[in-house]
Amino acid sequence: MIRKALLCFALFCAIVAPAQKGIVQFAYGPFGNIGDAAFIVENGRIFQACGPFGTKGPCLYVFNEEQVFHSADAFGSKGQGAFLAEGDKFFHCDGSFCTKSACALLLEKNKIFRGDGPFCNKGNGAFLIDGNLVFLAEGPFCNKTDAILNVQGDVPIIALMAILAGI
Repeated sequence: MIRKALLCFALFCAIVAPAQKGIVQFAYGPFGNIGDAAFIVENGRIFQACGPFGTKGPCLYVFNEEQVFHSADAFGSKGQGAFLAEGDKFFHCDGSFCTKSACALLLEKNKIFRGDGPFCNKGNGAFLIDGNLVFLAEGPFCNKTDAILNVQGDVPIIALMAILAGI
């Protein structure tokens, strides 16, 4: 009887473990007051979220370690290319093979700058990551302003960069 219970528990954990998801919520003000859920990141897909508890809506992006594609449908079929990550640089990309285009964002530790051109020249500050909060940033030194997002759970950096590039 105990063996059956342990086996059922192990099977339950094996089924539930891969379904771990990350939730990105809106945040407000300089202290990051948490608002409604904005995005759900799960199994290589970024979904739109609805309400304070994050009801899963349509799929917006499909991603892997280096590429982010627009979703071709609400269920997460891979469509046209959206973004391409090369190290700490995040580029726009085009077509089904995600051909590199102009730079979108440049990551330096916890600071995210706007990128310019095909060589990703550093522009003004865009965002600042502080713990699980993402703040708007401004100026060449990426000075922190108000919070915009609160990240909960497992959200890969490529998914977070895609969300921020889409804002």
